[in-house]
Amino acid sequence: MDGTATDQFSMTAAELSFLLASGDRPGEAPRLLGLTDADRADAVLSAGIGSLLLRHLAAPVEGNRIDLAPAVAAVAAALHRPRAFVQVGLTADDHADGALLIDADRFRFLVGGRAYRCYDITPIAADTDVRDPLLAVADRFLHRHRPAVATFNATSAFDFARGVQPARTALSAAADGTWTVVGVDGTASAAADFDAAAALVRDELATMLLPSAQAQQ
Repeated sequence: MDGTATDQFSMTAAELSFLLASGDRPGEAPRLLGLTDADRADAVLSAGIGSLLLRHLAAPVEGNRIDLAPAVAAVAAALHRPRAFVQVGLTADDHADGALLIDADRFRFLVGGRAYRCYDITPIAADTDVRDPLLAVADRFLHRHRPAVATFNATSAFDFARGVQPARTALSAAADGTWTVVGVDGTASAAADFDAAAALVRDELATMLLPSAQAQQ
């Protein structure tokens, strides 16, 4: 994850907990990832380091220390020094899902929760407009489940820590194939199809998102 890597990989909750515990400040990332105080227990952290070593995502070095694989080291750096977050909430009548974008300036990645407390980690290349992977997450869900809603919540790490409400926009797909976008100001706009709706969401995200997204306009 040097800014160009794009290969997806997976990590367990214990592995992520170990990375968070290894830094000087866990910040708000544990709460956004759904990790709790129980995930900081010694047994969980031991399981995390053991799993990283077993999967060759870390290697022991002198002085009872470990070296992390480059991709894992990048995830650790982003978890400890996030600049901003975007939460994507996906809801339908019989299904729910979501993803979390963590932006740490040099490193950006999407985290998706999966079964058995595992997470898919998808790096985002430095030259990628972050709106593209966010909308791709919504696209896949909304075309599989209708009626359904994708909600985007964006906030800086500083504001999130202070409890400031995130900026929000939502994209919904009705059972009859119609699309609606609710902007940051609460205004609802109808769209003829997903592409038209996505264009509206892109405009909304540009006003609420990260500087890296705005710079791509």
